[in-house]
Amino acid sequence: MRFLPLAIAALLATPAGAQELKLAIAAPATSMDPHFYNAAPNNTVSVHFFDRLLDRSATAKLEARLAQSWVAINDTTWEFKLRPGVKFHDGSDFTADDVAFTLSRVPNVPNSPGGFGGFLRAIARVEMVDKLTIRLHMKSPSPNQPNDLATTAMISRKHGEGATTEDYNSGKAMIGTGPYKWVEYVSGDRVVMTVNEKYWGTKPAFAKVRYRMISNSAARVAALLAGDVQMIEGVPTADIERLKKDSRLTVASAVSNRLIYLHMDS
Repeated sequence: MRFLPLAIAALLATPAGAQELKLAIAAPATSMDPHFYNAAPNNTVSVHFFDRLLDRSATAKLEARLAQSWVAINDTTWEFKLRPGVKFHDGSDFTADDVAFTLSRVPNVPNSPGGFGGFLRAIARVEMVDKLTIRLHMKSPSPNQPNDLATTAMISRKHGEGATTEDYNSGKAMIGTGPYKWVEYVSGDRVVMTVNEKYWGTKPAFAKVRYRMISNSAARVAALLAGDVQMIEGVPTADIERLKKDSRLTVASAVSNRLIYLHMDS
């Protein structure tokens, strides 16, 4: 086993002050519902619309997001203090009630091919202490629960109660606290988003982002070289050296914590 460079991207030089970023991803996002399917393409898109209580940095360090702080009250209780002043895209407040609703929905998404319920299975009960404080009472000591919550997108009770996966795909329920607002989703083709001007965190660099889903590697590279997109992921191994020699491009890679196993057919 070894750590492998997982995300290899090629970037075309972008003019200073550009308002729109067009990029191509290798695998299509199958749904806008942030709890429907725990798959990398889906998560890569949903994180722009929906924040997590906690997140992991590029070096896998746990960081505060919608939760400002967290502490173990005792061996089986975690307490999270939520960030004040956070608004959903519709202007409503993000509160402990939204967290409680989210945690109740995650394990119960109909027809999910593989959701996020496993990250919450140790939780016995959710207690709302006040508007900005929530306690998770665990079935047994669960030291990794904060790490597990870094996977779980927080949604609005107001817009999520009774909402189906299709309501997210159509945009009806796409109301999060993230840096971008939903504009359009066409299955297998594209996702379009526009900046959330009232985002609680650092404002994104681009006013609009257009994700194109181009599964064919040759077509993805061709779109980059033609200037149809400014960035692609999943650069074909055979093209890496050639693209590195193109002065218009920058090829970037990073070490991932994903493990790939090879197993003999026995």
